[in-house]
Amino acid sequence: MTDLEKIEDMYPELKFYYIEVNNPHYHGHIDGDSVYINSLQDDVDWLLTALHETSHYENDRGDYSNQQCLATMHAEHWAVMEANKRYKVIFG
Repeated sequence: MTDLEKIEDMYPELKFYYIEVNNPHYHGHIDGDSVYINSLQDDVDWLLTALHETSHYENDRGDYSNQQCLATMHAEHWAVMEANKRYKVIFG
C-alpha cells in the first residue's frame, strides 16, 4: 500500500485523482467529494496536498477561489498547518 493509498483509505467517501497542471504553484483542490492532485509535483507534495484538501473537506467547505480574500487566506493557512500536523502523525 502506498502512502497516498493510506490517506485514501482514511477517506473512503472521497475520490482522489491525479491531474497534470504545468504550474509550479498549483498543488491541488477539492470539488465536492473529488480531490485533484497535481501529478507534476513530488510525492511528499501529493501527500500534503491530499491532507490539506481533506482538512478543507472536514472543516470548511466555503468558496476559497478568491486568493485575495482574507477569509481565504485564513482558511488556506489553517489547512496548511493542519496538513503538516497530520503528516507528522501519520508518517512520522
